[in-house]
Amino acid sequence: MITRKHELKADAKGRYRPRIGWRVTDKGRQQPRFNLGTDKKEAEFRYQRVQALYDDCCRNNGEAGWTDVAFNWAAQLAAGKRTVEFPRACWGGGAPPSLDERLGRTPTVERDYCLDYAQIIEALQRQYPSVVIVPADPDHYTRSHVKNQSLIAKEIRQLEVHLRAASIPVGNAPLPAQLIPGSLHETLDAYAESIRRDGAKLRSGKLVPYQRKRIEQVERLKELHADIPLHTLNFDKCKEINAFWRNRPKTKKGTPSSASDVKNQWMRFLRWLDTTDSYQWTMPSGVESLSCRAVKLEGDRRESIIMKVTYTPDQLAVLNHHARPLERLCLYLGLNCGMGAAELGRLQLGDFAFNKTHPHATKLAFQSTDADSFLTQFRPKTEVFGQWILWPEVVEFARWAIKRAEQLNAKLLFVWDNGSPMYDEESQNPQIRFANLWNRLLDRVQKSQPDFLRLPFGSLRDTLPDVLRQRYTDDLASLCLAHGSPSKADTLLECYANKPFGRLHTAIRELRAYFAPVFATVVDPLDETKHYLSFALKDKIRALLTEKKAATEIARECEVSTMTVYRERTAMQKSAERTESENPISATDELKG
Repeated sequence: MITRKHELKADAKGRYRPRIGWRVTDKGRQQPRFNLGTDKKEAEFRYQRVQALYDDCCRNNGEAGWTDVAFNWAAQLAAGKRTVEFPRACWGGGAPPSLDERLGRTPTVERDYCLDYAQIIEALQRQYPSVVIVPADPDHYTRSHVKNQSLIAKEIRQLEVHLRAASIPVGNAPLPAQLIPGSLHETLDAYAESIRRDGAKLRSGKLVPYQRKRIEQVERLKELHADIPLHTLNFDKCKEINAFWRNRPKTKKGTPSSASDVKNQWMRFLRWLDTTDSYQWTMPSGVESLSCRAVKLEGDRRESIIMKVTYTPDQLAVLNHHARPLERLCLYLGLNCGMGAAELGRLQLGDFAFNKTHPHATKLAFQSTDADSFLTQFRPKTEVFGQWILWPEVVEFARWAIKRAEQLNAKLLFVWDNGSPMYDEESQNPQIRFANLWNRLLDRVQKSQPDFLRLPFGSLRDTLPDVLRQRYTDDLASLCLAHGSPSKADTLLECYANKPFGRLHTAIRELRAYFAPVFATVVDPLDETKHYLSFALKDKIRALLTEKKAATEIARECEVSTMTVYRERTAMQKSAERTESENPISATDELKG
């Protein structure tokens, strides 16, 4: 960039009035000031826009300095205007050359200055892409634009006659009546750039994962469709591309694409292309009504009515038995609250409320006491409110996790031992660390049980909603997932009634008994010891120790060293001592028992 950027500083009156660029006046070469207002955030936005305009001006002139037209626009931007106006009679260098003059031929008709207005604005917009130029006289601009379109159609007809007379092959179809400059790939690149510019961003300035995914989808469109002139993108071509996606081409992983690829990639791009001022393409009639429903493939027909596979309580108990504390934290909160990596990774320490009666228990019609604890969060994508009552085992682990995070000076609950977040918003795949953590747990389980069912980490989020749907109602399953509206049949219900969080809390509380086997398998859930034996072998050694067998006999039977047996015996003794200290029972209590 040509200009030097620096941090804005307010003057004594609280105004932001930086000097930007150079301007030649009667008093010589000076640096003009621009009053950007008193709000710093807005002033920074205006400052960037004026700087970008000055850069355009310097590039066009080949030297540093404001032109009169650009300086006038800069004053409008500094005042807070989002667009700049070009008056009907304003052309510092005289009228632009006519079409005949551009083509180097003798003028065939008397010069029509009405044509100039639209031409000048279009030329200026190309020279100054950092601003949006609008006509100060919209009616005159409309007349000018219509005349220019008529002129283009006339020139194209004359060109077609000359080409055919010269036997130049132009095809059987007539040339388009209007010029639509650009190509498919060019417009796809412009669309991707608009996402980079306008898409939602993180505090660091990097696009959020969803916006980065949109750009990947645009690149896939370029990869799978040849570049064609924009004027050939008619209804038939749009229908052809739409049909291509409906038939679900294979992804890079070799699996069929989903119907959302059509809606989110292709149709969204066409709507943008139809509305942007950068291109003259207009969506053909009937394209919006094209079906986006994916074609059913042979593999879509399933013999079972069970479409969503989740772990049973007994299988979850096996996972819990093999889990380490951080893995167990994922398991407990994901199970209790129906959360996946995106929800867990964004949990903050202040989202928990321990040992507190629900402030709206009476209104929500459910029983609540000071023994209750709750987790509250707004769903990351949609900002929909969600709340869950916590089981006692989950409360214990949440307290441990909060204490751990505070010791690491972290604001998020799920962090590594160095304090860095497990869910990396800026990563290409933010959930990969949770997936890796889960896969390590499954690897450990399959050392003991090779045939253990291997499901992705996302299946944990599905478990509680699935049980709620089977044992209770659909609306509670939807509410558990923090979806927008638990009642799909009545979209206006939210305007008149509260969501049934009372019923949800009651249901989750009752389901603690259903998931009891999950928690019964672990004596010390906070044990961070790394286990180098499979849990099946470890359980066998401990069972033989309980039977009072000799260490050498156990080592021979289990094919391990004698020292390994001694280590397991020591671990059993420490666990028993810890359990006794946490649950002391007097002799009187034993007699009563």
